[in-house]
Amino acid sequence: MKRSSRNTQYAIRYMLYVLLLAVMVMFGVSSAPALAQENAPQTVDSLDTNLARAAAKSFLTTLTRPELAGTMNFYLTDDVRNSDTIVAGLQNPLVTDFEITAASWATDQTFQVQAVLQPDDRQVNVYVGKYNGRWQVEGIDLLLAPAVNNTPANTAQTTVAPSVSAVAGNGSGKLVFQTQSGGGIYVINADGTGLKYVTNGIDPQLSPDGSKIAFTRWEPEYALYTINLDGSGEQVLTKGWRQMKSPTWSADGTSIVFSWQNGGRLDEKEERVDLSKAAQNEDGVHVPSNARDVEIENGILKYRIPADANWHLKQVKLADGQLQDLAAGQYSYSPTGNPARPNEVIYTVGGGGIALYDLSGNTSRFVTTDARERAPVFSPDGSRVAVSYWQDGNWEVYTMNADGSSQQRLTSTPITVLAEQTKLVSQVVDGKERLVPVENQKWNNAAPAWSPDGTQIAFVSDRSGKWEIWIMNADGSNQRPMFPNGALNGHSLNYAGVDERMISWGK
Repeated sequence: MKRSSRNTQYAIRYMLYVLLLAVMVMFGVSSAPALAQENAPQTVDSLDTNLARAAAKSFLTTLTRPELAGTMNFYLTDDVRNSDTIVAGLQNPLVTDFEITAASWATDQTFQVQAVLQPDDRQVNVYVGKYNGRWQVEGIDLLLAPAVNNTPANTAQTTVAPSVSAVAGNGSGKLVFQTQSGGGIYVINADGTGLKYVTNGIDPQLSPDGSKIAFTRWEPEYALYTINLDGSGEQVLTKGWRQMKSPTWSADGTSIVFSWQNGGRLDEKEERVDLSKAAQNEDGVHVPSNARDVEIENGILKYRIPADANWHLKQVKLADGQLQDLAAGQYSYSPTGNPARPNEVIYTVGGGGIALYDLSGNTSRFVTTDARERAPVFSPDGSRVAVSYWQDGNWEVYTMNADGSSQQRLTSTPITVLAEQTKLVSQVVDGKERLVPVENQKWNNAAPAWSPDGTQIAFVSDRSGKWEIWIMNADGSNQRPMFPNGALNGHSLNYAGVDERMISWGK
């Protein structure tokens, strides 16, 4: 009861805090600048405007005050609070101060506050909406630092990496990578120099000429964007298509194909099978090929099946914004354009392998029918394809010819590593202490990206105990960390196995 009373007092105290800030804004105590629509001096802000602005400012204040970190969630909607990426992106590096530069109504229901965060003059948009009578942060965009005098030479840039030495043997070009799906998007030279933060988003890909990046965001709304490689010129191409992912350029740079979710089962299923009862069934026990976390405990077979969402492909023409639905089927996602043929896109068929789509004829054909092959990417000349392959409970990188022949496994966990992990440990089982074997932890290797000349492949791997960018020859030889010069020190990567594009390597 005492804890409940304290929680009630806590909630009331911070509700009063928000109201107090609103009153301060109304009487001019706040240092926030006037709204754009307040050009007329006689205009008086509505109560909702003041409360919305106060909620946004209160949230920004918690970023700069460590002692208020525990109150941050009070100002966030459930979706933002439960996200592992939105708020984390703001605190890299930690916010020390902020200045509100503009505020206005983005829509009739959403209030937008623009601010500059210190250090590094990072620009952020905070979107606030009304939920159950209370104004809360419903979306956050971390953008580039604002330009000074509108000249590229004076544009503030968030250069993250310290001075590092170039790495030999990595080839040429630039890599664009995301720290995780929806996390920070960075650009770096292949030799490990020139690391720079660009924006936040999902599944970035370089344009064929290397000047732009295509990506999507789900906050504050589903939208497809392009942005210049230097971080300027962010542009929305289309929006409103649910969970837009994997944008990919055509070889001539005139269009972008992306996947989006529409229908199907959105939640994963957990299955439990009593093996003693199943033994009486003549059909036996069938475990689906896409089952994850399969285990048997006390005679019960347990596993989970991923969500069975329907995914579709759509194309947008950059010249006029014209949209076209592609007849690729209802389980089509993770498309990648053929760099050598503007009318070809290869993509994953959920539960069916990978397929090739001909944009000129609006037809598709299967390349493989192995459901374990995911997120295919063409080599620069279009002759080979690399995939992330789900094999025996972990991810591996495979390559094959464009027609699906001559498959080759490039990555694996050495037997010596597995042998070192095979040991017995003491564990209480059924109330008794027993020696049981430790489950072997195989390396994960995924999300391959070809070098511009097709001789090397970059990929992400957790073999060192954390996710890093690795590189190897196109035949799988000479596997090594791509940036041993410390260029990415302090930057954490995470591959979630949802067919995300972690790396794009271009000229």
